[in-house]
Amino acid sequence: MSFMVKDIQTVDALYQQWSDSGVQIEQRPKQAVFGRTFVALDPDGHRIRVCIPD
Repeated sequence: MSFMVKDIQTVDALYQQWSDSGVQIEQRPKQAVFGRTFVALDPDGHRIRVCIPD
């Protein structure tokens, strides 16, 4: 599953908020070919990607 957010600042803010809340992070924020992104895991281990539109 993925969530597209409006800008890089929102990606970083969500990463910080989720990380501070104890959400397991699989991939820290990075610049991918399609833009800024990070990946978290839900309680069942499913990947959730947060990114900006490319």
